[in-house]
Amino acid sequence: MGVGSKNIVIVLPFFSLGGAETQAFYVALGLKQKGHNVTVVAFDKKSGKLISKLDDHDIQWKLADYELSLIHQSGLKKITELIKFGLFLRKLKPDFLLPFTYYPNVLCSCVRFLTGARKCFWNQRGMETLGVSLVEKIAIRSKPSYLSNSIGGAEFIAERHNIELNAVGVISNGIEKSKVKNDDSFWESKIKLQKDELVFVMVANFFPEKNHPFLLSSWQKFIEQFPHEQLKLVLVGYSPNKLGLFESKSIAFDHQMDNVVFLESSDDIPGLLKQCDVGLLTSSSEGCPNSVLEYMLSEKPAIVSKIKATIEIFGNDYPLFCDLNDENSLVTALAKTLDSEFRTRIAEQNKILVEEKYSIDNLKQAYQKLIEL
Repeated sequence: MGVGSKNIVIVLPFFSLGGAETQAFYVALGLKQKGHNVTVVAFDKKSGKLISKLDDHDIQWKLADYELSLIHQSGLKKITELIKFGLFLRKLKPDFLLPFTYYPNVLCSCVRFLTGARKCFWNQRGMETLGVSLVEKIAIRSKPSYLSNSIGGAEFIAERHNIELNAVGVISNGIEKSKVKNDDSFWESKIKLQKDELVFVMVANFFPEKNHPFLLSSWQKFIEQFPHEQLKLVLVGYSPNKLGLFESKSIAFDHQMDNVVFLESSDDIPGLLKQCDVGLLTSSSEGCPNSVLEYMLSEKPAIVSKIKATIEIFGNDYPLFCDLNDENSLVTALAKTLDSEFRTRIAEQNKILVEEKYSIDNLKQAYQKLIEL
């Protein structure tokens, strides 16, 4: 390491490639480019798609042998495992611990005193509905440095941990145009693209808060109202326990939705979005939704649920909001995008907005400043 460089350990739940993992990769790359020694730790490979990106840029990664579910279990095993995890991190000689998402936040803050790290950040990305466990209470007492990727997330964690709102720094997600990895024919085949189809896509892992069943129910109403339109819905994402994916596939099968395509998560979302016309996100809870930023940068109009996170991006008057769990509201938004001129206008506005507010350089510089403080 060079003079002034630091050991930074970024901790994730999995080596899959969701929104938080993508942001963590950008941060890791930016810090490495500044000469810091960066190691990315996760608890399970899952799809492992992040690993290839890390390897491509010579960023170190390691698997931690720890069961995330132990946070909510009773007994001495939990304490033993916490100590083991703390000593595992200690071997990496961290100056800074930079976890992303709930479980890494809790674990890293809880064991910081074992690791020798000068500082541990609490990087709030969403709004968890879990109760405050004993381990989280210990984590709070360790006084982590709080961050969030949205104002809504900052408000949430300030209330949950009974701290002042101004104690939470806000660093918005960043996005940059990535190279397309697969040619048009690859994705045309994957999504079974037909001539003159209007393709809608939702890039979201199959978690309950993403509301895939609500989207599919609304989609059924939409295609019934417009039977002569050539329409397709593509759902792409990772399903941790397969239950969310199974439920969604069952809904599509039961209602004979032969115009719905399910795809596994991919590291070529730009290539997929080239073949799509409209992006969707029907979440009830988000920090700063990475998939929406990807839609915007790819010049696609985005239909999104009206929650704090999306209001923060678009303001209150965005014409493609839908109300949570209101099927008619979502159908109305879907119908608006049948107008090609409308789609083009919204897409152009969205690209300008994302390039101004959510640049990858802003993200990298913000995290670099944290390390230099």
